[in-house]
This record gives sequence, structure tokens and C-alpha cells, in this order.
Amino acid sequence: MDKKIRLRFSKQEKLRFIGHLDFLRVFQQMIRRAGLPIAYSQGFNPHQIISFALPLPLGMESINDYADITIAAEITPAEIVQTLNAAAPQGLLVQAATPYEGQNAAAATIVADYSFAEKVSPESVNKILSAETLVIPKKTKSGLKNTDIRPDILDITVTDHVQMRLSAGSMKFLNPLLVAELLTGEKACNSSLSRVELYRKNDNNELTPL
Repeated sequence: MDKKIRLRFSKQEKLRFIGHLDFLRVFQQMIRRAGLPIAYSQGFNPHQIISFALPLPLGMESINDYADITIAAEITPAEIVQTLNAAAPQGLLVQAATPYEGQNAAAATIVADYSFAEKVSPESVNKILSAETLVIPKKTKSGLKNTDIRPDILDITVTDHVQMRLSAGSMKFLNPLLVAELLTGEKACNSSLSRVELYRKNDNNELTPL
């Protein structure tokens, strides 16, 4: 019987500089090298049943990222992690494998945490968090459109790094570069950001990591 498994992994080092489709191929190659009994789709061009929670922008690293796969034979989560890491390229580390039911990771994701490496002033953070609206030109499918992004900025805190909690996922997504640029007043780049965690709502309507 096929079993749905959610993988938690990190994508760092040189892997941050390859695009999403190329990373998908890297992931597929890792699975083939590991000999993992992954399920394949039906039809004339069978492919591994795998999907990612949220594509990572080019140049950005992830600390906790997620991919859903379907396993076609009996194997324990610990064996999945061990066999995948033995075949993983440098910069890709599988941290956990967990059976799941319900929505896949892509559909479930609604919020993301990011870490921003640049220094910002407390005043710039307070200015954003105290604003009732933040209307900026935002790129949409129909072109640039003035959009209020304030509802999608859930929190910003400053410790050693700036931590940003923003809307993310297929329904609503706020590019962290936009917020980083509001904080610094300068152009930001993806390499100064790390995606730390992705969240879904649990049965109690509370945010919980995927």
C-alpha cells in the first residue's frame, strides 16, 4: 500500500544558486541513487510522485523546507532519512521523514519565517509594525498594481538577525525582499535572506510547522 511521506530538509551552500526545476532534478537523482521505493505516476511518461511546499527563490537558502513523496514499499522513516542522506549532494540534508494525511505541503502552507542578515534600526521596524496600511507597487499577473502589504506582515523582531513572519503559499504570498527593502531603504538580494520555517494551521486553528 502506498504511503505519503513528508520530508523535512535544508538547502544550503552551492545548491542555493540553482533554480527550482534544476533542484527538482537534483532531488529526483538523489532518490534514484538511494534506491528509495518511491511511487511513480501512471501514463506514457511516468515520473516520481514528489511535490515541494514552496519554491525557494534563487540565491536564498532554507533551514527547514518540505517535500511530499509517496512510497510504494514498506520502509521506516529512519531508513528513508538514512538512505537519502547517503545519496544526497553537498548542501542538501534530509532531517526528518514523517507520514502525513490530508493536504499536501503546497496546499497547506500559509506562513513563512525568514531571517535577514542586514542591520536595521528599531525605528524602521516600528514604522512598519505601527502602520495601518503599506501600499506599494507589487508585481502581479496583470502587471504592477498598488497593493496594501501590511496585512501580510505578521511580525518582525530583531535579535542577532532580523526575523520576519510573512504570508506565504499558493493563496497569499509576500516576497520577503519587499519587506527587507522597506526595512533598509536599499535594494536587497536573496542571498542576504534565509527561509527558516513554513507553517500550516492545525486542527485548533493554530500555526504549526509543516
